Amino acid sequence: MIGKVLKIDRNKTGRKYGVISGNDGQSYYYSILSQKEEEIQINDQVEFEVVIQPDKKMNSVKNLRILCNADKDNGPIVFYTKGYYKDIDKDRTKKEHLKNGSGEYEVLEKLSKLLYISHINHYDMGKNVIFPYCLIGATTALQRFIRGQYEFLLVFSHFDKGDWQQNTLKVVYEIRHRKEIIERKPLVNFYILVSNAKTLKQEIDKMKGGTSEAIIPFTFDEILKCDGKTELKELIISRFEEYIFENNMLGEEHPIEEETLLFGDRGKIADSIVYRASENKNSGIFGLRRSGKSSVLRAVERRLVQNGIKYTVVQARSELETIDSWKSALYDIARKIRISVTGIKQNDGESRKQYDERLHLSSSEEDYQKRPTQSFVEDVKLYTKEESAFVVAIDEIELITYNTASSNVWQDLDAYKGFWGALRDSGVALIICGVNSTINEISSISYKGKKCDNPMYERIHNCAEFSKTYLPAFTDEQTKIMINTLGSYSNLGFDNVYVDINRAFGGQPYAIRQFCAYVFEKVKEHRKPSETYQVSKPTFVALSEEFNNSIKGMQLFDTILQHIQIYSNEYEMLKELALMPEKHRKFTQNDAILIDHLEKYGIIEFDKTTGFVTFNILSLKEYICKNAKKKPEYMSNDERIQYALKCIKNCEEKLKKYILNILTYNKTFDARTKLLQWVTNSYIKVNSKATPKPDIKKCSIKDFFNHKLFIMYFSTLKKIILDMWSICECDFIDNGITKASFDSGMDDLNAGRTDSSHFDPYEPDNSDNWIIDDITLQAFITANNRFEMFFKALGL
Repeated sequence: MIGKVLKIDRNKTGRKYGVISGNDGQSYYYSILSQKEEEIQINDQVEFEVVIQPDKKMNSVKNLRILCNADKDNGPIVFYTKGYYKDIDKDRTKKEHLKNGSGEYEVLEKLSKLLYISHINHYDMGKNVIFPYCLIGATTALQRFIRGQYEFLLVFSHFDKGDWQQNTLKVVYEIRHRKEIIERKPLVNFYILVSNAKTLKQEIDKMKGGTSEAIIPFTFDEILKCDGKTELKELIISRFEEYIFENNMLGEEHPIEEETLLFGDRGKIADSIVYRASENKNSGIFGLRRSGKSSVLRAVERRLVQNGIKYTVVQARSELETIDSWKSALYDIARKIRISVTGIKQNDGESRKQYDERLHLSSSEEDYQKRPTQSFVEDVKLYTKEESAFVVAIDEIELITYNTASSNVWQDLDAYKGFWGALRDSGVALIICGVNSTINEISSISYKGKKCDNPMYERIHNCAEFSKTYLPAFTDEQTKIMINTLGSYSNLGFDNVYVDINRAFGGQPYAIRQFCAYVFEKVKEHRKPSETYQVSKPTFVALSEEFNNSIKGMQLFDTILQHIQIYSNEYEMLKELALMPEKHRKFTQNDAILIDHLEKYGIIEFDKTTGFVTFNILSLKEYICKNAKKKPEYMSNDERIQYALKCIKNCEEKLKKYILNILTYNKTFDARTKLLQWVTNSYIKVNSKATPKPDIKKCSIKDFFNHKLFIMYFSTLKKIILDMWSICECDFIDNGITKASFDSGMDDLNAGRTDSSHFDPYEPDNSDNWIIDDITLQAFITANNRFEMFFKALGL
């Protein structure tokens, strides 16, 4: 975290201490422990890590370092000096970590004349696949690209055949997650790759412009051939200019793995969850899809490891959703707990049965089929008896919750009660992740004719110091920090528009990042290497409208809404709030439960004093208005007319098809005689616009049903079917439609038209006087639904 020194003082023993104001608005205590920290002055800009102190008024800091002296006109910014870290033994390093004859040592010797080199090591991927690496400290040579005393990663990839090694891209992830590297917090937006691969630049250029960290490639030869520092500096600067700002980390869609990229209060939330877990208390991480739940869970995992708390994460989608029994699910979770506690790994080629024997499981899967809850509770308590705390995290719980699961296994209330009751009583700390906290809110459950008490009622606590269990939206300042930090990796700034962006997307970090990534793609050609490109308000206005109507924008909004749609009542209410704000502008306190989750998601805001409701994410509201179907009862009269026309046209086409089938396949009467009779009775009329006019005597049966040749008004279809009722009666009666209900239903489908005998849905005439009131509409909907069921039954 970045902050500013507010206070420096001495305690009774004479040791200096002070207070830092963090960029999150919080104050932090620090104690000066080293000679280097003695250099700190009031107003210095510093970087530090937060240490949670739950029993004290103020959290403390560690790994404190000066970024710049703010009381000296914000400068100078501190950089490393060129050369090797003083404790590096170059001979030992060469022997232990660098490949003999590869040129790696010589490359470092060259670079040390310009850059600061520290922490040389190697990563062994097995099968003699070794990648040496080191950290490089930024010197003034890189000040155009790196503002301050930071380190970044350099990885060597040298193989005798000079082939491109795909493992090179995988090893960087592993190196970044080594404990000693995590503690040093190298820059996450790029790394240098030095390789002897013949196709190095071609391979890296394939990834240039992506959403992950930038890779800055160098061959061994081009570094070693540089004659002097000037030539080497020119090579490094030109390669940095070519690659470092070209990737678009704003658009990254994977859960956040790096602590330095955990923005907003997500880090504090993770701290709070871990603190609760250490006391064996449950926490919930709830929110919209892509609201940051997985990123917070990853942060919790990192903290659990740091605090020595063992845990297991259960992915409901891959591990539970399609399982054949909730009892087997409990067995699998108990087994995972055993694996986590013992640290026993499955060997290559080892069968599951052999592995289970080495695990020494207390109960078999057969035991769980007979006594599932008892077996689980006893096993888990036995497995974790030596642990001060153990955590079980379950992600995407909506997939295994009775009212939202697609599987019959999880829709059963016996499964719900047994599964969650066992987890509750096992003594582990639970972390529950999902869209919303329904399982925490209802004391007694009724579903599909069954009832049960809810074992999880009020068992899940707030994930942090917030009034809601859901992940909070970002404030304007938090959004500013996030998009300017990520934008800086692409030489892009949002100082002029961050407030507008935050409010347009309701403080939802994923949505904000996707929009900003879209902005980058649109303006990247206008950037200059020497300065940050600031996005202007006119650019924001134009591109926000463009984004909202783009495929990318629509995919974003569809993603946000995707899991809300599981909760049909909430989704329908959300649509009504968007489509009919004049009817849902205000709610009473008694009605607040209807919009409770929508408010917790951060989509809407409800003022409990006045009862007024408003959308927080205006872009999402616009998307719903454009794409969601409005209920007929909420339509204007013109919209109701269009809705009726569409339904009547569909009904007319299927009734015509039904009549044609009878005329074609029923041999109890002469079809042509019947058709001529209907023409004589004006049930069927020659289309006056037909050219040439059809010759009735020569027309086929199908010709009479061609609207371009003959017209059958909707109102006459009723007369035609009633005329044939003795033939088609069984079809209607079998589907619950009597002659009287057919007659009245056809009248209801006219939807109040007084001139229905002349109604033609293909060419509707002036409908200014056509009023479809609520009573008429309801009768129309009932009749239309009845006929739709009839058509479906007959396969029309």
